[in-house]
Amino acid sequence: MQNMRSLIFTAIFGLGLTALATVLLEQYDHRRVDERMQSDAQSLQSNVRGSLIRLLYAGELASELLQVSEREPSAQLPMLQQAMSTFYQSVRQIVVLDENFNLLDQELLAGNELLNVANYEGNATQLAKLNELNSGTALVDAQNLSLHSHDLALFIPVTHAEQRFFIALVIDVKELLKQSIHHHIIEGYQVEVHQNNALIYAFAGEPDLKHEWSAEFTIRAADNNWQFHLWPTAEKFSQLHLVNSYVVPLLGMFMTGFLMLLVFRMTMYEQTIKSLQHDKDELGVQLKKRDEVEKQLAFLSEHDALTEVPNRNALLRYLHETLPELATKQGQLVAIQLNVDHFKDINNALGHKIGDELLRRLAHRLQRCVVNFDFIARIGGDEFLVIKQGITTDEQAMEIAEQLVRSVKPEFYINSHEVYASASMGIAFANDADFDADNLLRHTDAALNQAKKFDYHGINIYTRTQQSELSKRQFVLEQLHKAVETNRVEVHYQPVFDLRTQTITGFEALMRWRQDDGELALPDQFLPLIEDTGLIVPLTDNLLKRVLTDYRAWLKDGNTELTIGINLSGKQLALPELPELLANNLRRNQVPPENLHIEIREELYCSHACQPDGILAKLKELGVKLTVDGMGLNHKTIKAMQHCPPYLLKISQPLMSDIPHNKIQALIAETMIKFGHERSIQVSAVGVETQQQVDFLLQRDCLSAQGYYLARPVPADQVPTMLANPTIPNNYVPYQE
Repeated sequence: MQNMRSLIFTAIFGLGLTALATVLLEQYDHRRVDERMQSDAQSLQSNVRGSLIRLLYAGELASELLQVSEREPSAQLPMLQQAMSTFYQSVRQIVVLDENFNLLDQELLAGNELLNVANYEGNATQLAKLNELNSGTALVDAQNLSLHSHDLALFIPVTHAEQRFFIALVIDVKELLKQSIHHHIIEGYQVEVHQNNALIYAFAGEPDLKHEWSAEFTIRAADNNWQFHLWPTAEKFSQLHLVNSYVVPLLGMFMTGFLMLLVFRMTMYEQTIKSLQHDKDELGVQLKKRDEVEKQLAFLSEHDALTEVPNRNALLRYLHETLPELATKQGQLVAIQLNVDHFKDINNALGHKIGDELLRRLAHRLQRCVVNFDFIARIGGDEFLVIKQGITTDEQAMEIAEQLVRSVKPEFYINSHEVYASASMGIAFANDADFDADNLLRHTDAALNQAKKFDYHGINIYTRTQQSELSKRQFVLEQLHKAVETNRVEVHYQPVFDLRTQTITGFEALMRWRQDDGELALPDQFLPLIEDTGLIVPLTDNLLKRVLTDYRAWLKDGNTELTIGINLSGKQLALPELPELLANNLRRNQVPPENLHIEIREELYCSHACQPDGILAKLKELGVKLTVDGMGLNHKTIKAMQHCPPYLLKISQPLMSDIPHNKIQALIAETMIKFGHERSIQVSAVGVETQQQVDFLLQRDCLSAQGYYLARPVPADQVPTMLANPTIPNNYVPYQE
């Protein structure tokens, strides 16, 4: 819009200036043309007047000659004729008149016919003028002396022998004007001569410019006025102009267009400058924001967003800068790693907002601790690490740890909640880590793992033994990874017997790790390690596939009443893909879901049973049966059974271990059996090792049991042999694993 306004203003200004210049230049040009025409008209006027003056002068000369001549005027006509015809072609004839103006003689100079007149018929004024003429000449109208009414006569008085005569030179006005104009007019002009509004002479062919561009002047001759009109031809008129009339408008429009282009370019340039300035300002703002973001990113890259204390990156940078210098100076520092005890329980009970606020306040307490730490960092979810240089003994390190315990111990008041927290701590020295940052952090982590075994307020100082345990743990993890990939984690099956009929009613699938030396490792020895890695998913998938594949083979042999149980840990139960894995494997192997028992520990059952859309509800929707491995009955267990009743309640191996000698354990087991009977829940015993335990169960109507006394777990290839002879031998010699 601004460009358009500028262009319109420039166009108006340019065209207006062009119009003004055109008008002014045209006026100046017209004035100059008029001046030149007036000058040329004056020149022509002078020439015409000169021709008349020369005629008068010739008359004066002739008068003097005739006056002094002794010959009669008629006798001198030939001489006058010769003189006049040679120099004055405009003289038509010479007439001799007496004093009464009667014609005495005449001599024709031009034309073919003499006039037949008796006298000069001038008017009274003319005759009176001539009568008074004694010398000189008089120019009057020719009247009847010429066939042309506008011709003149130049009268010359002559006295001879005391007699007065008049010599009249009849002048052809048209010829006079023709000779004067032809000899003296400037080329390109046209002329008309009027007398009494009558045209007496015309030298014209193009009358177009006559009324617009003409110069006029008047010459008086013989009491007559000759009006001269002088005007140029079109060609002459164009030559008179200083500048062509089209040049100025064209030049003006060209200049206007040039100015518009220049204004457009300048406007575009200004807009470009404004745009560049705007872009510069925007870029400046963006750069400022970018600097702020970079500073923020730089801060966040080495600071924890929640607590605003340095993070693990900053800690590693600090250690990489500090430890080599300490090693050179043979200095020492201690690193203490803190972990909030049971922080997950705090989050679950009070919510993550309270948990986050607890971590912020804990970081604040660490910063305000009486011990002036050299570095404080948050290195994990609920883990902090503090550095103190100059600490060389275990006693000094323990004093600092105790001071940290006193800092953490007071309750936290968060949103009307009184939160009590404790922290376990792992301590490591720089020299034990060979002044290497990664080794130092591994040592504090190892010490912390040992400290957490104390449950609350655990404090442990790293020793070389712990490093050995860590190395062993890493080695075991590597071996487990290979075992899972090569299917060396096997599945063994322990029979479940009906004690009354002494026959096999089902099997429980148990994992066994076949190690390099051929020994079998039980799940308690390797499953916790697998649960801490990503191996738990492929391990669970392989377990389900193998168990249901083996079970399908037994079903084909006619064991349709046989059940199969699978133990699942908490990590396995938490897998989102577990229901889909189960459904796919059941469908692929065409196994009735009601024959599959999913066994979980009592604490897992209590935490999941009250969730209406939880994993247990989804498993029951598949049709599988839930089995709970219980240590007794408490309020949580009874409440969970009200929400999600299990199919089978198992008396766990630790509870069966001292029955019937331990009266309390025997009472708990008896209570569980009675509870199951009252709630129509099947009851089974695990870990039956003696005949007394078999008798105890039979006496209390618990008919299902498994244990080493009855049969040990066996590989899948031995199960068909057991099914071929499904009864318990009379001597109760168990199958050997």
